[in-house]
Amino acid sequence: MNGEENKSARENPIQLVTFRLGRERYGITVGKVKEIIRPMEACPIPGMAGPVEGVINLRGEIIPVLRINEILGVEAGEEICARRRRVIILESGSGGFGISVDEVMEVIKVESGMIRPSPEVGAERRCGKAILGIVDLAGTMAICLDPGALVVESLAGEELATT
Repeated sequence: MNGEENKSARENPIQLVTFRLGRERYGITVGKVKEIIRPMEACPIPGMAGPVEGVINLRGEIIPVLRINEILGVEAGEEICARRRRVIILESGSGGFGISVDEVMEVIKVESGMIRPSPEVGAERRCGKAILGIVDLAGTMAICLDPGALVVESLAGEELATT
């Protein structure tokens, strides 16, 4: 990285909302997050299976809620207190959608150069396009996600989350 690129990375830090799923830590850019709420009773939708928990009515807007741990293949954090669970409501081109997480940690600023590409550990990587990279946060790794790409890639539901 030359001096100009390094200066640009410092001048344009990226803010990430970090959260936990089980033991793993993840991050999503703040610009994609509409709000963070406590879990609500989701109404299941007939015919929807897999990671779709159902829909919630959030101030008159019908929001689909996904169990993102199922999409990523991560065990849910059973040891986490239910009081810490949250739903992150995300913006997309055709409305919003929510993802259930075990705990929202913090909002952090990182230089764009701190986000490293994730290693290619096989030809076919599940949710590969949705993983933007990995950032080291004082000894703890966080996987940076593009939630819209994650939903499109995993559920083939472009109408749900086109960015």
